[in-house]
Amino acid sequence: MAFQRKSHILNDAVYPVEARKHSLKRPMWVISFAAFLTANIIGSIFSIGYLPIVILAPIGAMGLVFNAIAAKIVLGDPFKRNTVIGTLLIIIGALLVGLFGVIPEPDHDIDDLIRLYKKPAFIAYFSILEFVIITGLLTTHYFERMYYLMESAAMPPTNMGKLIGKWVTMEDLKKYCGISYGILSGNISSQSILFAKSGLELIILSVVFDKNQLQYALTWILLVMMVLTAILQLYYLNKGLQLCDTVIMIPLSSCTFNVSCLFNGLVYYDQWNRIIWWHLLLVMFGVAVTICGVLLISWKPSAKLIEEEIDVMNSVMDDSDDTLSEHTSLLGPHVKKQVSYHT
Repeated sequence: MAFQRKSHILNDAVYPVEARKHSLKRPMWVISFAAFLTANIIGSIFSIGYLPIVILAPIGAMGLVFNAIAAKIVLGDPFKRNTVIGTLLIIIGALLVGLFGVIPEPDHDIDDLIRLYKKPAFIAYFSILEFVIITGLLTTHYFERMYYLMESAAMPPTNMGKLIGKWVTMEDLKKYCGISYGILSGNISSQSILFAKSGLELIILSVVFDKNQLQYALTWILLVMMVLTAILQLYYLNKGLQLCDTVIMIPLSSCTFNVSCLFNGLVYYDQWNRIIWWHLLLVMFGVAVTICGVLLISWKPSAKLIEEEIDVMNSVMDDSDDTLSEHTSLLGPHVKKQVSYHT
């Protein structure tokens, strides 16, 4: 993912905007995405199938450590004290969510799944969840489009643009869009896991136990939804990587995924009577610790922000001076004196 992010950064540095290449036309992105996809498929098959949760949770937390290390090596992110402390908080939060946020569930046949999907509580929960996700995606797409239009100077100042500029900088708007995509990707991924668990249970019953579940339409609907949500999750994860640093987006996406999986299971499998109350409190505490770690990593003091703004202004002024020199040298010495006099 670090190399995917690096490919996006290098591509975003190309101007004009129209000269930038699509992700599929960039070898670095294609190779890194293929490696990411292969590792996830193989890792999911062997780890989820054979390892207990007490082992999986630390492995997931270690993934966040390697994410921070990769950001330093590949992307050149500064590894300051805030980064170290924030990464440690993220690891602690991920461990709490991973250890206490999973409830074992027995296998189900098609009749059980139909009964579970027909429950009024699940229908209401799923409808609200889908509404929130779709609204979030549409809103994020809107602000992302506005960001790219303002970046390419293709959109004149509007009331909405002025309002956004009053509250956030262009760089912050880009980062928030990336965070939003990462969080939404985590939610979609949790739904993909739910569909995958249900669909694979039916396939195992059909193949291993010779109980044909493939004759039912619901089985194929579950498999189609599993593939669709998996593709959407990868798509929006990539969009998040394009807009936001990995050390910020990946922990939030991972945390969202784990919490969403927990509540999907609580509602879908009706596990409320099987979860211990202090486990749920520890999960919420883990979420809060993870968010604190991310905020600590992304926080910059006011002096640093002012310094960055001054650097940008100096760069713009240098470019303007260079452009002025080019124009006046073409106009001739007489006009050049007039321009110098007026400036």
